[in-house]
Amino acid sequence: MTPQEELFSKFYNQEKILIKDMDTVQLREHREQLSTIAFEAKARLVASDDESRERKAKNGNKDWTLSPTEADVNVTDAINAVKIRSARMSKMDKLKQQLLTAGIEEALANEMVANLERKATDQSAKTITFKPAKGPKPIVISISQPAEPAEPFNPANLKFGG
Repeated sequence: MTPQEELFSKFYNQEKILIKDMDTVQLREHREQLSTIAFEAKARLVASDDESRERKAKNGNKDWTLSPTEADVNVTDAINAVKIRSARMSKMDKLKQQLLTAGIEEALANEMVANLERKATDQSAKTITFKPAKGPKPIVISISQPAEPAEPFNPANLKFGG
């Protein structure tokens, strides 16, 4: 057992010996007293934690001046997420530029890029249709979705040994 488990066991056994001869009314009163003690202890712990936090703030302990830690990895991930998003956005800008150089009007190119961005997360989309303001027929782009397995894996269907 861990030291904390041993301490719990010690308190538990002492309490069982103390309350074994109490009647129901005494047991309720005893429980109320213990509840009040636990509530008081919780309030005192919170006050101590607040005081400790306030003292740490007054001392000017600057965690950001310390050597790199595990928390720095999260900051790096956040920075990388911005870089990934900006790369993705620049791909959309590149696509828009390609549409413009292909002779498509800017309004239609903006609409196409916006629709592509919106439809990129729509799993049910099979095709995207763009209707130009000028021109006889709409532009249709088909989207291929990855095939989903016919049935999810069910371990109960496994057969072992015969």
